[in-house]
Amino acid sequence: MKRKEIIRFFKKYFRHEKKLLIKSFIFIFISSLLGVAYGYLIGEATEYATEEHFFIAVLTLLFYLLLALLDNLIFDRLGKISMKKACSNTMERISYDVYYKVGLLPARAFEEKTSGELINRVVSDSSTITETFQQFIRVITTLFTALLIFIYVLFNSWIVAIEIVLYFALFYMFSNKFLPLIKETQKEISNEKDNTVAEVNETIRGIREIRALGIRKSINNTVKKIINITFIKTRKQMVDEENYYSATYSLGNGLEVIVFITCIILMSLGKSDIGFFIAMTYYIYRFTFLVEWVMNLSSSVQKMRVAIERVDEILGNKLYQDITFGTLNKTDIVGNIEFKNVTFAYSQEEGNVLTDFNLTLPSNKKIAIVGKSGQGKSTIFNLLLRYFEPQQGIILIDNYPINDFSEDAFHQNIAIIRQDPFIFNKTILENFHILDPYLSLRKIRKACKLAEIDDYIMSLPDKYDTKIGEGGVNLSGGQKQRLAIARALLKDSRIILFDEATSALDNENQSKIKQAIDNLVENHTIIIVAHRLSTIIDADIIYLIDNGKVVASGTHKELLKNNETYKTLYTSEN
Repeated sequence: MKRKEIIRFFKKYFRHEKKLLIKSFIFIFISSLLGVAYGYLIGEATEYATEEHFFIAVLTLLFYLLLALLDNLIFDRLGKISMKKACSNTMERISYDVYYKVGLLPARAFEEKTSGELINRVVSDSSTITETFQQFIRVITTLFTALLIFIYVLFNSWIVAIEIVLYFALFYMFSNKFLPLIKETQKEISNEKDNTVAEVNETIRGIREIRALGIRKSINNTVKKIINITFIKTRKQMVDEENYYSATYSLGNGLEVIVFITCIILMSLGKSDIGFFIAMTYYIYRFTFLVEWVMNLSSSVQKMRVAIERVDEILGNKLYQDITFGTLNKTDIVGNIEFKNVTFAYSQEEGNVLTDFNLTLPSNKKIAIVGKSGQGKSTIFNLLLRYFEPQQGIILIDNYPINDFSEDAFHQNIAIIRQDPFIFNKTILENFHILDPYLSLRKIRKACKLAEIDDYIMSLPDKYDTKIGEGGVNLSGGQKQRLAIARALLKDSRIILFDEATSALDNENQSKIKQAIDNLVENHTIIIVAHRLSTIIDADIIYLIDNGKVVASGTHKELLKNNETYKTLYTSEN
């Protein structure tokens, strides 16, 4: 990533913290000025002591103590607090912005990127960026202190000043050698960490299934290999960093010895005094500390560059374009849906799933879409929910293009009940309050009664305060689906989609789901995609999809009588 882009990134996110940053910089600047005085005062106190001016020497040391207390208790402390507040606020802002943008990614992003990669970009990368920024500010202030000290050194001995310049030149050479290696390895580590988080997240969520299948050892071996790859690269980076640190520390030791020998020689020649020598025993470490700060910063900057690149890929739409919405805030829809001349392909290689596709779905009806696997049934839902956009044609709700609806209005108008609905790891009541924290229990129970789930909830010891567990593991498939139906009712969506909602249920649960659906038909557009035709024989309209086109429509009886393909599909189940 280019330097200008990094600067632009920092300007964007730290501009909100100008006051805190200015306050921090002023305090740290004063702290740096005080730091310059320490070595000089110690040197002067030593000089006075050797000349037997003991009272003045003590006063000088007490003055040194006063400055140190002011520095530690006021300037350095308040400077660091202000800086950490600014960075914490910025990290929160970056994390939220990335999380927000992830929510706008198209569906294919979640197929091409692992959950671990996206989680790391939200959490870890923002932390890396702000931590490095803190280090950068400390280096700038330390550099300023070192510059003032260098002027003092130059004034007292140009020879020592040249030795310090040579030291920094050698440090620069070492940095140019090692830092590119560290940056390249950091990119590889970030990618491997993404894979690790994704794999661990998936295996923890699926631990019951893993145990049931008896594949825990196999999964453990897989995760172990992934973790091993990550730590092999981490250890390589550690070796590169330690080689870098070792070389620069050795260089610093060399500087200390050379400067001290130079000071001794100058004293022996009468060209320097004990005060300068004592001051240098303090100041020389300011230069080596600066190098250590720069060294740590250099390593962190490589990590930060990678982090900013990864974050900016999301924030700057460099990988994917956001889903865009219109401005139509219409939520009082009737619920009529129409596909007009829609053509869609998931990829050019796979070819069209739908070609010049037309379909009308009237409101207040129970509508079923059936057909063999891979004929385009689920694609209809994917397009209607705007997970994907058609290459040609248009989809209308009440004669309005679905792209014209605002985000809130669009999602308000449509709800979907999946075969395995996503349920949050919260109480039953909290799962409903996610929709609206002000929903009353009376209203929630009314929706649950319509969804045929209230009796079950009230039979639980904690009733609506029952903890569901991650992914709804404490509920059966039918119970989760009925909770999802109640959630859709409370959302007050006019259009409700059922994606294979009863295909994996036993007869009792299937009956309850069918009853719950029947309770909705009067005021909703109900669309069901089904493999099991026995679950939709009472639908008002059944559309038969074959090869991406509607080839027949009618009631169950009409299709059974008039369409051989439908008859074959139905009889194959019985």
